[in-house]
Amino acid sequence: MNQPNLGGSIPPQPIRKRSFLHLGRRSALPRRSHGIRNGMGSIPQSASAVLGILLVFFGGIFIGRYLIPAAELSVDLPRFIAAQDGNRQLVFPTFWEAWDKLHAKYIGDISEEALFYGAVSGMIKAAGDPYTAFAEPAETERFEETIEGSFSGVGIEIGLRSGLITVIAPLNGSPAEQAGIREGDIIVKVDEEELESGTNLDEVVSLIRGEKGTTVTLTVVHKDARETTDIDIVRDTIEIESVKVTTEDGIAHLILTSFNGETTTQFNTAARQMVKDDVRGIILDLRNNPGGFLKTSVELASRFLPKDTLVVTERGKKSTEYRAEGNPLLADIPYVVLVNEGSASASEILAGALSDQDDATIVGTTTFGKGSVQEFIKLKDGSSLRVTIAKWFTPSGHNINDNGIEPDVEVKQDFDTEEDEPLLKAQEVLRELIE
Repeated sequence: MNQPNLGGSIPPQPIRKRSFLHLGRRSALPRRSHGIRNGMGSIPQSASAVLGILLVFFGGIFIGRYLIPAAELSVDLPRFIAAQDGNRQLVFPTFWEAWDKLHAKYIGDISEEALFYGAVSGMIKAAGDPYTAFAEPAETERFEETIEGSFSGVGIEIGLRSGLITVIAPLNGSPAEQAGIREGDIIVKVDEEELESGTNLDEVVSLIRGEKGTTVTLTVVHKDARETTDIDIVRDTIEIESVKVTTEDGIAHLILTSFNGETTTQFNTAARQMVKDDVRGIILDLRNNPGGFLKTSVELASRFLPKDTLVVTERGKKSTEYRAEGNPLLADIPYVVLVNEGSASASEILAGALSDQDDATIVGTTTFGKGSVQEFIKLKDGSSLRVTIAKWFTPSGHNINDNGIEPDVEVKQDFDTEEDEPLLKAQEVLRELIE
């Protein structure tokens, strides 16, 4: 589940993988061997393929070709339904009228593939949820690269806050971080192209992505600033090392930068080493971690919590509980959790579970509040959907979405100093726990 990259930019994506193993690649558009009649004359094969797929998307009620026994239709769509021989038929007269008029009147070249994907994309966007999105095959392939843990871009995670494109976090060591992008920055322009209200996250991703070695200029507004700042970023290959650990004076600083496909293996290796080294305490650093797979967050929580302890509840059309899987290697070691506004999605699940179930001390600032679940659905032609299907609640019933996880000890980073104030406070709190 859980995870969106902008060729460096990643819409925060708690991703549920479905019917794919790290996803596939592009194939041809679906074909039909015959036209379809919709009451307005015969429709060409290319158009009928479009109609066939569009019908599939409408509530899943397209069956066979396009006729459904009246008794079986459970979706009330009177404007798009006509009766024929005792069956109800889905029809889209306005769609086809616009299609035909465009082809008849437009003086320029028309890409039927662009029209097709534009129609699907517009339909998905009309759901009104910034995290429910359609991606064409090329975009899907780039997203798959992100999930694998290596991609080319600038290395930032973006989300939508109050209708504004907001940086959740720059990835640690990424070109974006090195250029001066910070968590909480509002992106207002990409290469001088203004981002209008309602701009889809994937559209922004496409604008920021590009070839390695090329430059993109992001115009941003830093937190607590009134003026914009232009930041030039040179795109590069982004390698995501999701787990880092350093130990000093018996205190392990365990940094998680994402919850990707390699995180659990890397975390387990680090956990075994910390136990072997007999560390006195752990600072679990989730700052600027935009999240990733739900499964990974549950697996990491299992290193701290007893088996079968509730980690998170997913509430959608049905409710699902996710529980610790056992092997709590780190349960007997004191620890604190460090978060900030760049901690989102799976990071918030882990922090919330440890706070609720293990009374863990949370240090830092309130997290981003990305607590909705997107299911990744790979379509037959290589394109994909990400559909919001549920929201996450901590074991105590706290709704993560838009609320985030509040710290027990609030400490903000002062960017005018070289000190890491939140980390220093976390060390202080941990020492008190140990003593």
